[in-house]
Amino acid sequence: MQSAIKITYYVILIVFGASAALSIFGLIYIWFLQPSESATRIKDLPYLGVLFTSLIVEAIGVVFLFVKQGMKYLPATVTDKNEAETFKFMCNYVKQGTSVTIVSNRLSLLTQSKNFFNEIQTGARAGKRFEIITPKPVDEKVRIPLEEAGVAFFVTNEASAPEARFTLVNGDRAGGERLAIARGTHPEHEITIFDSNSGPQMIAMAKDIIRKSKILAHAA
Repeated sequence: MQSAIKITYYVILIVFGASAALSIFGLIYIWFLQPSESATRIKDLPYLGVLFTSLIVEAIGVVFLFVKQGMKYLPATVTDKNEAETFKFMCNYVKQGTSVTIVSNRLSLLTQSKNFFNEIQTGARAGKRFEIITPKPVDEKVRIPLEEAGVAFFVTNEASAPEARFTLVNGDRAGGERLAIARGTHPEHEITIFDSNSGPQMIAMAKDIIRKSKILAHAA
């Protein structure tokens, strides 16, 4: 499939290049090779206008094609101006996967957003796999109800809290993963969402962090 797509691209580029070359040759012929006193010199190239029109259409088509293809490899971004917007985004985000792994240094979402807490609790009771990785134990008022619902907690007990803050959904479905990474503070709190097209390397690194964090939590 990939080879067929590449061949199609090459054919489009060749046609575009041929149209451009013929158009340029036509202009050179009219401007420099044909006698200037000829009143009908443009009529000697009756298809020049069609070539120019097709050249413009092809240029637009080529740009559109490559931009459309390139957009697949750009991650989506969401900028939240306040905590309420972040809480709403995360509630919708965790609904999109059959498994959810949250890596956080404070996990303020669970303590500050009742809706997010309820979303995780309801999802876990419905059979969705939730994992939460933190450097320090989560408050029992939050942890115990979620553990009873089926949420798994991993505490790494690191001396200094890591900077990584991300949520991976569908981590057990190769090609279907989505990774949300947060940075900055409100009103410029930005969340970048990667998938298997826009950030396979980022997803791979997130999986490595999750795997090593679980090993560290079990060793502690």
